[in-house]
Amino acid sequence: MLLAAILVVATVATVPLFGGTAAAQEESANDYFETFRGMEGTEAYQEYDELETVRTFAVSQTQVTGDLSADERAEFAAVAGTLRAFDRAYVRAEDGEYEASLAAAENVSEHIDDLEQYDQTQATLAGLALTRFYERLGDGLYEEADAVNRTPDRIERLEMTATAYERADMPDEAAQFRVQAEQLTAEYERDRETIATARNATATFVEDCTDCADVQAAISANGLETFAAYGEARATESQIRDASDRAATHGLTDREDELTAMADDVTETRTTLAIASSAVLVGYGVAVGLLGTIIVGRLFLWRRTYEASRVGSVVAVGDSDV
Repeated sequence: MLLAAILVVATVATVPLFGGTAAAQEESANDYFETFRGMEGTEAYQEYDELETVRTFAVSQTQVTGDLSADERAEFAAVAGTLRAFDRAYVRAEDGEYEASLAAAENVSEHIDDLEQYDQTQATLAGLALTRFYERLGDGLYEEADAVNRTPDRIERLEMTATAYERADMPDEAAQFRVQAEQLTAEYERDRETIATARNATATFVEDCTDCADVQAAISANGLETFAAYGEARATESQIRDASDRAATHGLTDREDELTAMADDVTETRTTLAIASSAVLVGYGVAVGLLGTIIVGRLFLWRRTYEASRVGSVVAVGDSDV
């Protein structure tokens, strides 16, 4: 995205923002005089007075210059390019378009490099203005990064913040935001893996438990394994809910919606399996109770039979003694 913005800015770099003559038509010293004079009062140069000094000096130069040599024409073109590109970067920043502003500022640097070949003093002044601008841009990018909810966008803003401070000759601040971007990237990648694992596990559970949407079907398909299926449903539900929360934390709205829908399906399945497990438990209890009743009845019958046989044996012995 940043590269695309740079290409766009580079493509339109020669389009003037003022009512003066287009760069392609600036052939004479008078053409450049009108161009530089038309830039008077520009907000960007008033705020960054180094560039107002550059503009004023250029106006003075064009007034005392006759026919332009190739070097003079190249120098004036570099000055005009620097001023126009800086104003473009300034306007983008004022509009909150920090990414486009950073790209436009890169274009300013290229024009300053051209200007340095002809007038180091003017190039130095423009460079000072650009350095101050990068610092301000870094502040704006940080505020934007802090306000962004979506983690990938925040990482991108933090990286651009680091770049802006780096170009503003503020290495400590640049390193600080570079570290923040790296830490957030590592956290985001870990959570992405966790989310993917939970999503795959949930999909597998739903696929394997196709008969779990109905109580009777769940009991018929799983039998006593219904308890294990219920336990798996609880674990899967917890896992997918956690994944949904992580997606929400990173501002991944589409993924959050998908995971929430999956979690709702698993919750419904868990409820069905809970009822099925209760039914199996009740049925098992009834069966055990019935079996116990039969066994107890058999024991009582056996005892009566045994006691009766003992009584019969005693009577038989008594008769034989007589």
